[in-house]
Amino acid sequence: MLSQRALEAFHTVLETGSVSGAAEIMNVSQPAVSRLIRDLEERTGLRLFIRFGGKIVPTPEARELAVEVERAFVGLSAIEKTAHDIRLGRRSTVSIAAMPALAHTVLPDALADLLAARPNFRLSLESMQTHNVIRRVAARQSQLGFNSPTRHEHDVDLIRTIDLPYVCILPPGDPLAERESIGFGDFPRRTVVGFSDNTATGGMLNREFAKMGESPEIAVRSHLSTIVSALVLRGLGISLVDPFTAREHVARGGLARPFDGPQRFRLAIIRPRGMSLGPDLEAFLEAFDQRVASYTEAWPS
Repeated sequence: MLSQRALEAFHTVLETGSVSGAAEIMNVSQPAVSRLIRDLEERTGLRLFIRFGGKIVPTPEARELAVEVERAFVGLSAIEKTAHDIRLGRRSTVSIAAMPALAHTVLPDALADLLAARPNFRLSLESMQTHNVIRRVAARQSQLGFNSPTRHEHDVDLIRTIDLPYVCILPPGDPLAERESIGFGDFPRRTVVGFSDNTATGGMLNREFAKMGESPEIAVRSHLSTIVSALVLRGLGISLVDPFTAREHVARGGLARPFDGPQRFRLAIIRPRGMSLGPDLEAFLEAFDQRVASYTEAWPS
């Protein structure tokens, strides 16, 4: 059986963020707290904390175990079973924060693929703007983040960046659909549904349009690609979007053609600094990569 005192030490270290803080609250020595944590790790077969930059950092397994522990010690037998299931990969809780272009499209696809193979997989998926994704991952509230690349990635590790082609989306019946591909040379004298200036795509479009002798008219802007798609579907203009939104646009009755230009839609995958991925996150990223490959095949560079 698991020790109630060891669970108390685990719970207190998580709350205070340090062994010294837990020792003070529990009125014991720091070595005593460390021994209790080691005993819990031995009995559960899980590594619960690592040291990084002079601090003690909970592992993903520790956060999973804490879900049961923090429910007012629901019972040692339930916690022991949870630890057993985590060790065998039967119970996983992965928290992901992502920008809307991915959270509403490819990430649910990847999750569906993973759940078909691993029915016990559990995931929390939150949609938010890039700066909030970074903050959430940096605060270790999410284990993975999918966002636009930025120079202000503090307290996170970059797993990798991915470059994907832009796709031109059109309303039904648009004459540009007769072309095999569309470039910026086709944009003058056209009305465009633009992106907000504070988005990566909005900034790119502003720069490119500024180079044109005759720039297109921007009828309306939005910070969300799904809204841009909805506006294009209603005949308010044409636009450039990521390949994930483009596929959804076509599924809703719109048209899309490959974009002929060097500009790329870039995304970054991040994690909390110093945190290992573990088998569950690796499995999810593998499912994500497989889904991304299907989009690049549909919209080649």
